[in-house]
Amino acid sequence: MDKQIGLSPMAGYTDAVMRELSAEWGADFVFSEMISVEGVLRASGRTEEIVPVTPTRIQLFGSSASRMAKAAMRLSEVATWIDINAGCPVKKVTRKGAGSALLRTPEKIAEMITALKNTVKVPVSVKIRLGYDCIESEKIIYPIMKAKPEAVFVHGRTVAQAYSGTSNWEEIDRIARLLHGEGILSYGSGDMFSPEAIVNALRRYSVDGVVIARGAIGNPWIFRQSKDLIQKGFYEDPGLSERLGYFSTHLELLGKIVGEEQAIRELRKSFAGYTRNMRNGARLRTEYMKCSSMEDVRDFLTVYGNVNSSIR
Repeated sequence: MDKQIGLSPMAGYTDAVMRELSAEWGADFVFSEMISVEGVLRASGRTEEIVPVTPTRIQLFGSSASRMAKAAMRLSEVATWIDINAGCPVKKVTRKGAGSALLRTPEKIAEMITALKNTVKVPVSVKIRLGYDCIESEKIIYPIMKAKPEAVFVHGRTVAQAYSGTSNWEEIDRIARLLHGEGILSYGSGDMFSPEAIVNALRRYSVDGVVIARGAIGNPWIFRQSKDLIQKGFYEDPGLSERLGYFSTHLELLGKIVGEEQAIRELRKSFAGYTRNMRNGARLRTEYMKCSSMEDVRDFLTVYGNVNSSIR
């Protein structure tokens, strides 16, 4: 199977370490956290913290085509691909006319695609949803198709749904067929929480691949598991010691970048993924929340996971 499995952009999650671990575990491509166009142009502190320092795929969010093109130019040394975020439903993004607010004016999305294609030499894509309050696939996709992006990433929910309900993969498939008619790649997303769900989507629908978001949090091996399921018909699930060992590596690498205390705090939200569906998982999460130093974490990993942690 030539179809791809990638790591979707996620604010607060897809930092350099998560991208590195996902790639090591078999992700065909990875994206940065979504990056603010205005933050890039104004060199804001928070934005500078999340801008990649090594080449990778980058997702931008903003409301102006010309300013997005300027931001993309500033990131040209590290961007191997530029994706336009027209799918984020979070109000602090949409109230500025960015993210999924762009779905109300798909011609503006097309304008952004054209502006980026005229500015940068790397592939340009867009991430969309099925509509705002209801499914409006044709209204959204036809202007985008005219702008000829390299690819379109489709989340199978409307903005109004946010992350409730289930992802509509039949509609994703319909959009994929329209895109293929114009030679544009299509990737689906939504509810990719298990290797079985991923393989089913790849085999059943016309997409060129899928991107995994929440399903990869604290679960970087999901990429390799999915490929093993395709190639071998089965996959192995890491046990508690293995999971905590991988978590230890994640924490150590992140600590070198942001500092130990910040790394411990930031990975509290990912630790739930590392212990999902594990016996005594709730207790483990409660105990990890008590950790405030690397010494605490080292003791915790030794007691609960029999992990010979590399943390010093």
